[in-house]
Amino acid sequence: MAAASAPLGVSLQEATQRRLRRFSELRGKPVAAGEFWDIVAITAADEKQELAYKQQLSEKLKKKELPLGVQYLVFVDPAGAKIGNGGSTLCALRCLEKLYGDQWNSFTILLIHSGGYSQRLPNASALGKIFTALPFAIPEYSGNKSCIIQSILDSRCSLAPGSVVEYSRLGPDVSVGENCIISGSHIITRAILPAYSFVCSLSLKINGHIKYSTMACGVQDNLKKNVKTLSDVKLLQFFGVSLLSCLDVWNLEVTEELFSGNKTCLSLWNARIFPVCSSLSDSVIASLKMLNAVQSKSVFSLNNYKLLSIEEMLVYKDVEDMITYREQIFLEIALNRKQSVLETS
Repeated sequence: MAAASAPLGVSLQEATQRRLRRFSELRGKPVAAGEFWDIVAITAADEKQELAYKQQLSEKLKKKELPLGVQYLVFVDPAGAKIGNGGSTLCALRCLEKLYGDQWNSFTILLIHSGGYSQRLPNASALGKIFTALPFAIPEYSGNKSCIIQSILDSRCSLAPGSVVEYSRLGPDVSVGENCIISGSHIITRAILPAYSFVCSLSLKINGHIKYSTMACGVQDNLKKNVKTLSDVKLLQFFGVSLLSCLDVWNLEVTEELFSGNKTCLSLWNARIFPVCSSLSDSVIASLKMLNAVQSKSVFSLNNYKLLSIEEMLVYKDVEDMITYREQIFLEIALNRKQSVLETS
């Protein structure tokens, strides 16, 4: 079986490379009929996600990262209960019919379901998994290397193999262990991220003010696993440790107020354990301290912080501020590249 699967893996890799090269050739250029889809339609879970998608599409078209002459549309799912991919497809088809009448039947359409907040890729929950960045020349990427996507790292920063850093700034005294994921973060002070850490920062708008919170846990933590009663909270695990033990380390009590949303579905997803701070860097440091406290079994009290769950963070997310932060990093990288070219020419 191993021998048979190897050629298949190679052929898939080669096919992916061909498609990436072809897509790269079409970027920023008007496409002729039949070269690409006439319409690319993306579904969104709510109006905030719709806004995020439209803004990102606008930026990508401005930077000529997408083929031109194509209609890029975003359709938001109706409010209320989740309707799934089937219901979302019907809603998108209805929207297309309203826009184009019978003419839409003659178009080649790509429909991408991207509504909902992914738990497998929680770092993509805020701005959408369809816009999750991929490393350049992706088939060659492997766990033996680190992967840096649209980020600025000091040359003295230590990044272990298998780790991924996206849309982040890491200072000289930052040490990242193996197989970590860091997204949207800014770490300027001395910090150690243990292996298999997941760190993702979000901008929030609370009562009209911009705040920040960073979700931090283990990449292998099951955010979906839930229990029905407070007495069973001990069955949930945070970074491989019983959540009950973690709460003791953080000086938090097991009460209904500890969880947001459905009180009979208690999980890491709706546990109010992540500090809210006034700056992005402070939020990362606070969450790393709670992570390190669990590992070292030392007390780090969260009583003095306003705490949110991941579920609540996605409700309060400020899409515009996060896109602005990404844009600042993009512009700085572009400027650095330009200066590098001038210095070598």
